[in-house]
Amino acid sequence: MGERARDLLDAALDTERLRNAQGLLALRATLTFTFLALSAVLASASDVPGARARLPILAAYCAISLALYGVSRWRPEISAHSWLAIALLDVPVVYVFQRVAMRAVPEHAVLVAAMTLAIYLLLVMAAQLAIRRTYLILTAITSYALLLMLFAAAPGVPRTVWLDALILAAAAAIVGSHLSTRHVALLQKLTAKQQEVMTLNEGLERKVAERTQELEATLRELRQAQAQVVHAEKMASIGRLAAGIAHEINNPLNFIANSLPPLEAIFAHARAVLALHAAGEHEEGARQMELRRFAATAVDIDDVLRTLRNGVQRSREIVAGLTTFARRDEGEPRREVDVGRLLDSAVALLRYEFDSRIEVVRRYCADGLLQCYPGALVQLFVNLLSNASQAIEGRGTITLTTVREPHALTISVEDTGSGISPDALPKIFEPFFTTREVGRGTGLGLSIAHGIVERHQGSIRVESKPPRGTRFDVTLPLQVD
Repeated sequence: MGERARDLLDAALDTERLRNAQGLLALRATLTFTFLALSAVLASASDVPGARARLPILAAYCAISLALYGVSRWRPEISAHSWLAIALLDVPVVYVFQRVAMRAVPEHAVLVAAMTLAIYLLLVMAAQLAIRRTYLILTAITSYALLLMLFAAAPGVPRTVWLDALILAAAAAIVGSHLSTRHVALLQKLTAKQQEVMTLNEGLERKVAERTQELEATLRELRQAQAQVVHAEKMASIGRLAAGIAHEINNPLNFIANSLPPLEAIFAHARAVLALHAAGEHEEGARQMELRRFAATAVDIDDVLRTLRNGVQRSREIVAGLTTFARRDEGEPRREVDVGRLLDSAVALLRYEFDSRIEVVRRYCADGLLQCYPGALVQLFVNLLSNASQAIEGRGTITLTTVREPHALTISVEDTGSGISPDALPKIFEPFFTTREVGRGTGLGLSIAHGIVERHQGSIRVESKPPRGTRFDVTLPLQVD
């Protein structure tokens, strides 16, 4: 037996001994108190020989038993040594008690001796609950010694009974010792099984920990791969939108480029007039201002500056939308933004794809603020709008609606396209599933959109009625745990 198994066995034995000792202490206290009460009633109600003489012995015995029980409750460790009370308390008290009975009724001395032998045999068997041979042998020896003294005081007991009592006491000690040995053997087997179970559990815990580490590593790799796929799809979308974005940026640049020559001419004329005034030729300067129609030119400058501002603002919106869309999702902080602005950014990125054939109708609620990942939501909207645009053949309408609820915000993207067939509808969120011809789609757009919605702990629903169009409803919680 290994050291660990031995420690487990010792702990189990100590627990069993303590439980048995506490039970025996409680039983002794209960029986002695009950016996004392019955003896007191019997002594007062009838004239039983020797009943009154035994009351002081019972009272002392009961007091000691209750004291032992009380001390064991206060100091449980004392219970481990309470087995000595069988040999040093119970056996002597029984002897004294029976000796008084012999004196009270000498004609029944042999019967009293026989009863004493039976009681001592019970005490020897009780001592085996200590699961220690020392207590068992001590109890057997003490019982037989006092039994001999009792036999000697009873002249009617033959010598053969003395030998019979010795045999019975020895047999009780041997049987008790055997039972204790079997008890220890059973506990040893249970301890061995417990150790096997603990060893198996430790091995299982190690395997679970190893598998958990492997699964965590695999999960990290999958997340990294997913992030790479999402970013790759985003970059592919930017590539597909590149021509439209270039056209959108080129228009404001043309506004700016075409506005520069008139401004340069106006400033050249202004410098010439200022030079005349600086030379003191104020009349000529005033005549040149009238000749060159500076009053009307001032109005033209306002129009040119307004055109420049619009061009710069348009370029800024396109670049801002593109920057938000192109940003990597990992590490992006969650912040509060207006969902309507994110929808407008997505529309701006796809304006060239919409061209003049698709009308975008906006029905935004007054309060569209939401705690979210802005870059991810712009990608979600671009994917939904791109699908809606490609579903419309010829002219059509895309309606964008936001509805604020007590705990959520619902964004709807509805188109008047061809719709989605009932067979394809259950598969549209599966990765790489597409109904387009080869080369026109990767089948990742709606799968990525679904992942973005899950990241926001929201839900996405689709309703399609071919050939009247499709409606996507994205519901996002206002606050995410």
